[in-house]
Amino acid sequence: MSSTYANDQTKTLRRSILWRTILNAVLFTAVYAAAVFLVELFKPALSNFVFYTVLDGVGYTLYNLLSSLYYLVAAGVYLIGMILVIRAGINRALRYFDALFEAVEGMLVEEGSPIDLPAELSSTALALNGIQAERERSERAAKAAEQRKNELVVYLAHDIKTPLTSIIGYLTLLSESPDMPIETRARYANITLEKSYRLEELIEEFFEITRYNLQTIPVERSRFDVTLFCQQVIDEFYPQASSRSLEIKLEAPDELPTFADANRLSRVFNNVLKNALSYADEGSVVEVHVGESVIGTVNWLKIMVVNRGREITPEHLDRIFEKFYRGDDARTTASGGAGLGLAIAREIARAHGGDITAASENGMTSFAIWIPQAGF
Repeated sequence: MSSTYANDQTKTLRRSILWRTILNAVLFTAVYAAAVFLVELFKPALSNFVFYTVLDGVGYTLYNLLSSLYYLVAAGVYLIGMILVIRAGINRALRYFDALFEAVEGMLVEEGSPIDLPAELSSTALALNGIQAERERSERAAKAAEQRKNELVVYLAHDIKTPLTSIIGYLTLLSESPDMPIETRARYANITLEKSYRLEELIEEFFEITRYNLQTIPVERSRFDVTLFCQQVIDEFYPQASSRSLEIKLEAPDELPTFADANRLSRVFNNVLKNALSYADEGSVVEVHVGESVIGTVNWLKIMVVNRGREITPEHLDRIFEKFYRGDDARTTASGGAGLGLAIAREIARAHGGDITAASENGMTSFAIWIPQAGF
């Protein structure tokens, strides 16, 4: 609950308890004053009745004692009444706390039950219901992520069997046929190597799932040239791009110093660029734009990766950075990963104080990496 929310709730309770207590005190005083007025009105007759009837005219000393105690007793009764009024106000305040504690306990025990508090605690009830709704959303998201992770483990375990079976099969052929023609042997060896690479990728995805759940993302910033940095990462993707006749075009200043964790940022750019190459149209150009942008008082490093290919629907675009999330058809593609690349990339960007945004329209999909910069 925000401090403003808490202050408003405190003021509401203070006004409610204070004014209710004052009103009760005024009502008690009015009733008591009326009672005293009636006693004073009938006091002569009452005095004669007490003196002549009760005391039979002989207890003059006792009568004087009772008369002198009258005002003291009246003041004592009024004081006791006011104490009871104030006590009722305090008890009412304590009942608010009891209701609040019961509501918080109910949040932990009864899932989905709306929190109902007295009208004076309506602001608190609204805030607690919001907290409960957010907690339930987080729990549902965590359960969904856990379920997706378990599904991915099953799919990856199944996928691992395919290249492993092929590797065993081709190695068995090579072992049992020593007189196999050189061309056939070379072809089988190449196929075995490709299957081994794919098996390595799948095993790495298993480790990726574990690392994502167990590791935090520490950031150790340093100064480096981001233009040279991007070119080096792009060069690593040359074999993958060439296999699909893709061109990676870099547009960046000749030199652009930046302040970030180079190792972590390399992973961010690597994951985003890998995603772009995987889904770009064959023979197209993947563009990488590097520059700085000033928004407000903050200077931002911006790395944008744009590819032409299948458009991402708004539904998938909203969830593309969720961990373990993949499009339905990704499971059947050779490049379908564990659905962690973009999720990890966003977490690293946010650990820097930045973010990653995505857009897809008219067949053009872009990912923008934003990293805030300190002064040089």
